[in-house]
Amino acid sequence: MPSTNGAAGVPPEVAPVVRRYHRVERAVSWLVALVIVAVAVAAFLSLDTLPAVLVAVGVVAVVRVPVVRRGGHTRLVADADPSAVAAAFRSPTPPILAFQWGIADGIEVGGGSVDGETDADPDGIPTTHASYEFSYLFGLRSASMELEVRTASEEAAPSPDGNEPVETLEASATANGRPWGTYRVSIRESDAGTVVDVELTTDRRFDLRSVPQTLVAERYFEAVLAAQGYRVADRSVSWST
Repeated sequence: MPSTNGAAGVPPEVAPVVRRYHRVERAVSWLVALVIVAVAVAAFLSLDTLPAVLVAVGVVAVVRVPVVRRGGHTRLVADADPSAVAAAFRSPTPPILAFQWGIADGIEVGGGSVDGETDADPDGIPTTHASYEFSYLFGLRSASMELEVRTASEEAAPSPDGNEPVETLEASATANGRPWGTYRVSIRESDAGTVVDVELTTDRRFDLRSVPQTLVAERYFEAVLAAQGYRVADRSVSWST
């Protein structure tokens, strides 16, 4: 299985945005953890032992219970031709997952090379497989994300301007073996350039700790896409329980 070092494989125009995002995301994650600790300490300082324990356990439980889902639609426009855009989204490092592959310690690619060649699944559908490896807490803990990008079995409907999709892809990801999210990508030509419509659905609920991290990603989303040659023409995000 071919592999590459994550940091070494990040395009130079993308790397600064990813680094800024990662610094802020780590700071926010530590801030959330410190707030939880502060609430627990305050409970022990102001309450009797049993109520304080209940408050501390309750706070930890609340932020760790999976309660939220996220979905949304994004429309991107690129000057690159549709075949180049399709190749980018079919690769082991699709543009919409730059905050994942951009901070990965390593990327392993199956069903193709690190340059993005695809294989076919048992049904003969072109498919790309990739695994992103992460470490955190000073290397004491690790995590992985598995990505599968395949040609969608059902073609997308024509757009309102009548242009048929050049290609429709489906990118599914799991984190540590658990469902994470699915992106359905439709690529078509238009007078404005190559248009990419992306529909996101999360495949499970996430705990409240993920909300601040997601908001940080939203803050840098347009910048990291612009660094890859895409303009965000429209974007909507929804939350549900």
